[in-house]
Amino acid sequence: MDKSAKEITCPKCSGKEIGVGNQSGYAVMYPDNKMSLGSKIKYLICVECGFIIESYVEKPEKFKGTH
Repeated sequence: MDKSAKEITCPKCSGKEIGVGNQSGYAVMYPDNKMSLGSKIKYLICVECGFIIESYVEKPEKFKGTH
């Protein structure tokens, strides 16, 4: 899923230029009730004001059956 391809407007400054970023270090989301290496967390960021618009996991399939 290419989240950067859809038209997004920043809710804070109305900016139209959006970047995609990763958090460094141990920023990994792990499934709650099963053993897994987890998935990196990605962020959609307004490059004009720095507002984090959205966050999502890179590999959502790792979370099937966790609820």
